Amino acid sequence: MSLTSLDTSFSAIVDRLLGNLGPDIDKNAGSMARTLAESYGREMATFYAMLELAHRSGYLDTAEGAALDNVVAVLGISRARAGRLTGEVEFSRNAPAPEDIGIPAGRRVTGMLSESVPLPSFETMEDVVLRRGETRVVAPVQQVQDDSDASRDAPPTIDPGKLNVMPRPVLGIEAVTNRAPIRRTGQDETDATLRARASTSLRDGEMGTLEAIAAAVRQQGVQQVTVREPPDAPPGIIEVLVGDPDFEHQPDGVQRVERAIRDAKAAGIRVRLGYSRTLYLRPAFQVEPVDTDMDEAAFDRLRRELRQALALFVEGVPAGELLSRRRLEAVLFSNPAVRHVSDITVRTYVWDAQGKALVDGPRRELGADWKFKPDEKPTIDLVKAPPDISRAQPLVYRLELVVSLPGSDLRTPEQVRQSLRGAVEVYSARITTDAQATKQPQTQVAWDSLRAALRKEAGAEELLSATLITDSGLSLTLDKTGPLSTRAVNLGVQLALGGVELVGLG
Repeated sequence: MSLTSLDTSFSAIVDRLLGNLGPDIDKNAGSMARTLAESYGREMATFYAMLELAHRSGYLDTAEGAALDNVVAVLGISRARAGRLTGEVEFSRNAPAPEDIGIPAGRRVTGMLSESVPLPSFETMEDVVLRRGETRVVAPVQQVQDDSDASRDAPPTIDPGKLNVMPRPVLGIEAVTNRAPIRRTGQDETDATLRARASTSLRDGEMGTLEAIAAAVRQQGVQQVTVREPPDAPPGIIEVLVGDPDFEHQPDGVQRVERAIRDAKAAGIRVRLGYSRTLYLRPAFQVEPVDTDMDEAAFDRLRRELRQALALFVEGVPAGELLSRRRLEAVLFSNPAVRHVSDITVRTYVWDAQGKALVDGPRRELGADWKFKPDEKPTIDLVKAPPDISRAQPLVYRLELVVSLPGSDLRTPEQVRQSLRGAVEVYSARITTDAQATKQPQTQVAWDSLRAALRKEAGAEELLSATLITDSGLSLTLDKTGPLSTRAVNLGVQLALGGVELVGLG
């Protein structure tokens, strides 16, 4: 936007000057008056252009190049130079996003190169949005070039999966990772990305707050940290609880966390630093897949997917918080290959006194919610105590039928049996769907509806006899009329064709 409402171009200035001269003055090209006006106009146009540039160079949204470097320096930010590590990270969640989730430029991620070696911090380079109904979005990131040991000793390449910590979590985002390697680049940061990072830094620049202390701890590679003001303590005291499994046994990590807290907290604030007691959970349950013909190799893949989903979910439960059975089951049912899950039982394990093996932990019942103690952090170890997931074998009741066929039926007996087998499967699926829709605990096998299904799906003329054989061998006869014309079967039981006698087939 121009500093003045007047047109400050060279031609406009000259025209205004010549217009103010009297009618008797020679204004033609080469005349003394025009030469003086053009000389003056050139200087004024240059002056206005420099004044406009100086004005624009003082604002974050309009400064460019070296001027932008000076503006962002006020925030303690500098342009990232060539040679830094750059790449992409993926922000994700298990369930589809209920609304758009914005992730601003400048949001930091980090991780651990090894158990005791932290990686440098990385910042997103542009604003990205996880759209409603989606589960993941990719954002470009670059290394934060500072004076930290992690930045100076950064490796030339970072392997996939290493960047997995968000010092300042984004509400609605459950995980972050780099799917591809992070490598060095040969170009300086652009004005656009520098401007975007500075805007986020301006919003997140507060120090001394509980969130700022938590972010400082997460930058040391800590996945789980809780910072709060204890209700039973006087003002000026805060508690910091690190929830990563067995973090207190990492001397280097403990020193980094203590130093980060000292740098982030306000003067006069006392910090109680503690480490949670890791409680290893081992859920056990049975899964019925949607595909009843799923082979063992496919079920093994499903088992691994469910184990990883459970581990990721439990890892996000802070120390001392509630573990909801409903949310635990929702994680399992979010996999489209899962039809049904049995009741979930959970065993707990802790490290023994020597810290060499897992032993049985406290025995508790997992009801609607499971409340952990303030110093207990739940986790699932996929190597030492993976979830016990087995395949549920659905209960199958056999239908023994006697049916008559039209005299004009030209099918072979085997073709008729195949049609009846398909009709029984369709009928079983339909009555199960009806029971689920009406939230009934049982399905109803009725003479009339079964006869109609056999007529429609298999071309039977009449149902003459029907008997249900349970998994224990008990026979339940269906009558055409009366109280035994309908039999109740528990939800989840499937019907299959057993023996069949055909009448009227030549």
